[in-house]
Amino acid sequence: MKRKGASVVVIVNGSQWNVVSSFRDAGPNDAIFTLNRETGSIAFGDGVNGAKPPIGSVVTVSYHYGSGSEGNISKRVDDDSQLTKFWVIVRGSEQSVGWGCKT
Repeated sequence: MKRKGASVVVIVNGSQWNVVSSFRDAGPNDAIFTLNRETGSIAFGDGVNGAKPPIGSVVTVSYHYGSGSEGNISKRVDDDSQLTKFWVIVRGSEQSVGWGCKT
């Protein structure tokens, strides 16, 4: 994802989490995530550096660019492995938001 003016919003159980560049200085309760702008992958903290959404959480990821392009996905997280499967991909004028394997 390399589009200026684009925004990614992550909401966990109704609360918006903030994007940061690193978990390095984060505490265990900091509601933050990182976005790898090259791969589109979204990462959450590990519970030590940055909060980790609890099992059973509903995570919603939304992407918006300008006045038109947008998308979102909402997923209940049933185990820790599912936290690593959210992504946002933007290539040219096409974009997608998803969970699971990127195709």
